Amino acid sequence: MSKSFRVSVVFAGLVAVVLGLSQVAFAGGTVIQSGEPAANNSETSKNASLKSAKKKKKRKASAPSLVVLGVYAQPTVSEVSALPAAGSPVVVTATAPAPATTRSAVRMSKTPGVHVLPVEDPPVNVATAGQLIISEFRVRGPNGANDEFIEIYNASGADHTVAALSGSGYGVAASDGTTRCSIPNGTVIPNRGHYLCVNSIGYSLASYPAGNGTTATGDATYTTDIPDNAGIALFNNNTGGGSYSLANRLDAVGSTSEANTTYKEGTGYPALTPFSIDYAFYRDTCGKGGSITTFGACPTGGLPKDTNNNAADFVFVDTNGTSAGAGQRLGAPGPENLSSPIERNESFAVNLLDTCVGGASPPNRVRDFTSDPPNNSTFGTLDIRRTVVNNTGGNVTRLRFRVVDLTTFPAPSGIADLRPRTSTTVVVTVDRPPCGSGTSNVSVNGTTLEQPPSQPNGGGFNSSMSAGTVTLGTPLANGASIDVRFLLGIQQTGSFKFFINVEALP
Repeated sequence: MSKSFRVSVVFAGLVAVVLGLSQVAFAGGTVIQSGEPAANNSETSKNASLKSAKKKKKRKASAPSLVVLGVYAQPTVSEVSALPAAGSPVVVTATAPAPATTRSAVRMSKTPGVHVLPVEDPPVNVATAGQLIISEFRVRGPNGANDEFIEIYNASGADHTVAALSGSGYGVAASDGTTRCSIPNGTVIPNRGHYLCVNSIGYSLASYPAGNGTTATGDATYTTDIPDNAGIALFNNNTGGGSYSLANRLDAVGSTSEANTTYKEGTGYPALTPFSIDYAFYRDTCGKGGSITTFGACPTGGLPKDTNNNAADFVFVDTNGTSAGAGQRLGAPGPENLSSPIERNESFAVNLLDTCVGGASPPNRVRDFTSDPPNNSTFGTLDIRRTVVNNTGGNVTRLRFRVVDLTTFPAPSGIADLRPRTSTTVVVTVDRPPCGSGTSNVSVNGTTLEQPPSQPNGGGFNSSMSAGTVTLGTPLANGASIDVRFLLGIQQTGSFKFFINVEALP
């Protein structure tokens, strides 16, 4: 591990932990490096005001938000936040932002050089701007300039069947005007699903886990390198030439050095120093711009941010926390294709492992002070345990969790540096309702940090963690639950946050 990751200060911030179907705050307390106090009895005296606040939140709710494992309370050494009463529900509904307004396609029938169908005969299912968006990409990687991929996300709110305005599909082109790949007519991209284009010469992430027995191979491939910092755009046709116009553009992303405004939105993302590192730009699914120090709920509710401003919408990550010109944060590429799990936050309940005790108390949260530097746990670990309930209406055969927000490297003093890591199954004693009637032992399943890419410094932003016991052979039935744990190595102590999205396949 590089010297840049060996940072430490005293942990003395108030920690709040959140988890549920929507954004839920349930626990607090002070944690210091020398030990962790038991839950304070004063917490339960605040239940009445907490329940009242919960009821207000329920009345305001309009849509489910992301499942989260962390939220911030202003750090004070003595303050302790309220906990729900033993045995009371822990799920509180919070207001989630509505999806971004779909932009209407511009219909141009007389503009010279623009190839469109006649106004009276448009394809029935042709996408409009903002319905399909570029959600993750890179134009260089550890395999060099050809280690590239472009991921497309269906943000339309429904399954989308590709029907090009002209040609044989939707085109993905770089700012040289050359089509890199096409999404063929008739392709069905599920709601919130993905389509993946890769450069087959150098793409190094083809074995990243995707669906059951599948990996993140390209749904389409190309062989012509996209230059560093060049713009990329998705069009409603693959005819090229004048058809690759602003009027026919569905989405674009490019750097500040890209001169062609058709191939970027806003002023563009900050241009990168062209290091051949394991990096990616991914569309912000929290809404904090990848900030390590900004706490509180995720403004986008777990959905991709699309403000038509690349600089605001995309987050730069890499597996070494490199400073390459577009912000510095530990994280990982996570390319997704048609077979990959889909974000399903609203279809799962995520509850405390033991609802008879507070969220900050064992067995719901366990602080281990054993130093383990080789596993990015110099100051021990934080172990968060939860019960995940399948409310999809059918069997789930693939279940994983994607990190959308956390405190990690390079965290300043007073902010925790957490590293998601692989964990194994443990047997835990719980006291479940009716509380006080007796205890039982349950197996809490470990989660696996999915690789490649290799993450020698631990996970970070955009890393995914799978529940490996959920498979085609052992599906999670509708209404059934699985107990899981999230193990976080601590490289620096301080106030923390840890937010995830639930991804699943039927």
